Amino acid sequence: MAQPFYTLYETFRNKKQNYIDIIHQFKTVRRVMFNPEKKLYYHGYDASKTMFWADPATGLSKNFWLRAMGWYVVGIVDVMGYMDDEKQKKNFFFPLLKEIIDGLLMYQDQDSKLFYQVVDMKGREGNYLEASGSALISYAILKGTRLKALEPRYEQIGLDIFNGIAKKYLSEKNGDLNLGGICLVAGLGPENNLRRDGSYQYYISEPVVENDAKGVGPLIMAYTEVKKVLKKNL
Repeated sequence: MAQPFYTLYETFRNKKQNYIDIIHQFKTVRRVMFNPEKKLYYHGYDASKTMFWADPATGLSKNFWLRAMGWYVVGIVDVMGYMDDEKQKKNFFFPLLKEIIDGLLMYQDQDSKLFYQVVDMKGREGNYLEASGSALISYAILKGTRLKALEPRYEQIGLDIFNGIAKKYLSEKNGDLNLGGICLVAGLGPENNLRRDGSYQYYISEPVVENDAKGVGPLIMAYTEVKKVLKKNL
């Protein structure tokens, strides 16, 4: 999540001197945290391989949490938006984005168009369609299409996700809009909180709330891209 701010600083304040470091950050995450069979990124990684939630052989956490991947794809498209290097964007970031978006779409719920809290465990008891991560993915797809990192056909996919969130979780009461289906928080550790162990049961045990900023913010971000699509199509 720091990379868009890093890129913004490098582009406008530091003469782009550390672009290569930004790219290496993404390369490291891709190398260490991407599961090539599942086509998804694990939630966390501990290089020391000592944290209680980490696999002692790989250092990786156990599962694929939706909002973590949502933040990641947003990081990619926002870096692209700020980076003033067309070659790096086209040669590295464009395929990086398409790979993870295509991976996520393998697990999309075809009725609602949303994604599950634990992405690859559709149908498992307690798993649910989660709003904030789905909104982040909608934003990333729509912005990625606008930046030409994704083919035009992805635009409708992004719109369908946004509309699916609005249909399932957005409601009006006494003139106020309310957004439901938001995971309040999910993290790994620290050592004095052993409940946060990255297990399936942990992710589905966190409260599901309305109107939390971690869901409302992404929905507004996605809506800014929806508005650009609507304006373009007028």
